Amino acid sequence: MSKKPVLAQALASGDVLQAETVRLSVRESSRLAIDFLVRELRMAGARPVRGGACEGFERLVVADEQTVSMQYDFRGDRFGSAPDGCPDDPSERVLYTYDADAQMLRRATGRGRPQPFIGDMPPDGFLLSYFDRNGTELLPPLDGDARAAVFLIDIVIRTVRQHPDPGVTQPISSELGSAVFLSNPPN
Repeated sequence: MSKKPVLAQALASGDVLQAETVRLSVRESSRLAIDFLVRELRMAGARPVRGGACEGFERLVVADEQTVSMQYDFRGDRFGSAPDGCPDDPSERVLYTYDADAQMLRRATGRGRPQPFIGDMPPDGFLLSYFDRNGTELLPPLDGDARAAVFLIDIVIRTVRQHPDPGVTQPISSELGSAVFLSNPPN
């Protein structure tokens, strides 16, 4: 009995396993990004403390096709402290932006520099669309009035990696989307 078919079958199984590992990785990257974005966008504008110097702060500070920045109040000036009414404390301002040169989504909190969040994103791998209460699309970049009118944000995340088998030219990709209703009115 020849060992060649057994060896060929083992190599083929290894290729399939590598491809499945890549497939799971791109899917999980997309899912992670969607989960973070949805959770943080739902918090945009949250302010359990009314009044004070920060009354009426903007939910969305930037709303563009591939960049969104939001703010919310969930604590005071140190970890575990009660909300103080202002989104000026660590982690209360969040920015997501697409870096075309690195083909990645970056995330920043507070006044920090955007850090790598997920990679392997083609130029159309992070797209945001904004809609008002009537379902009318608001075209970015949005000014302050338009940002205040945003009721729904449609998110698309797509990650793509080269297939591990050099003989396969079709890349492995994952695309996920979600619609986020902003629950915290601007006033």
